[in-house]
Amino acid sequence: MNNYSYLFDVFGKTLRVHGDWPDCLKDLSSWYAMPQIEKTGTPDFSLEIRGVHPEDINKQMPLPADQHKRRSGIMLVNEKLDYSTYADGHRNWIDYAGAGRILLDFSRSTAISLVCENTVFPTYQKYLFADHPLDKLFSSRSIFSMHASCASINGKGIAFTGDSGAGKSTAAFALLQKGLPIITDEKLLVLKDAEYFACSISDIIKVRYDAMSKFFSSPDCGLEYDVINGEHYIKLGGSNSSTYQNRVPLKVLCLLEQTGQDKTEIHPVSPTRLIGGLFPVTITSVNPQFRAAKFEFIMDILKTIECRLVKFGTDMDDFAAKIKKLAGTV
Repeated sequence: MNNYSYLFDVFGKTLRVHGDWPDCLKDLSSWYAMPQIEKTGTPDFSLEIRGVHPEDINKQMPLPADQHKRRSGIMLVNEKLDYSTYADGHRNWIDYAGAGRILLDFSRSTAISLVCENTVFPTYQKYLFADHPLDKLFSSRSIFSMHASCASINGKGIAFTGDSGAGKSTAAFALLQKGLPIITDEKLLVLKDAEYFACSISDIIKVRYDAMSKFFSSPDCGLEYDVINGEHYIKLGGSNSSTYQNRVPLKVLCLLEQTGQDKTEIHPVSPTRLIGGLFPVTITSVNPQFRAAKFEFIMDILKTIECRLVKFGTDMDDFAAKIKKLAGTV
């Protein structure tokens, strides 16, 4: 196998991603939108991604005793995967039965992903074995992820959260159609540097075909990265008519509610209303070592920035106009 190595700038910190597994690594520079850099010395974060035969995985990365098991369940990608998580001090393991295994060492800010062949589609491999361990490593340095999409309007980050199916990706795509830079369609990274910043490391968004065909007469899709089960993975940075930003001050967090009505309505809302749509995914998956810190971080966001209830209508032009108007008031 070939060896791959990338060095990225992650909001002022350095990340090295390397290994021999081509499905994840050969086109990683197109999956991520982080600037590539040349720098010597020890990186702040390191992720190694290697291929492994299933019969060798226990030898290369043994799991701790069952007493260290913290969680188990089913992960749905192109097939159902049984998974289990383990924790022992500063180390965590994630085992995807038959598909691969991850070891995170928070004391060293490193992760190793072992990937088995012919189990998970390459795009899903990037989510499971690159994005997911990086999300956990970033949490150890107070860069936390939120279950939200986000657009930049006049240099202001307007984020959208809500239950699964509330329209986070559709909202981002609607604003993209108006030429507004998109930060992310699903996983928003937030860091604090004098103020809160909405950030992302990838310029690929995911939009379902049924939403594209229903709400957009002539959708500008940018460059199509992949299509899986009716979901279009679109690379924004490669399109002349699409725009992307990786960092903008976060000014408003909106709770989306689909109404089935034509017009969108926007109302002030108590920050406590956002907890139901924001916390189930945002908090439960975080490493136990950093869960309390992340909880306090997000609670402070809710107390600090503007919160709105957005009753999401089906007229995308009306929705975009009202979100632009909202941005002008904060």
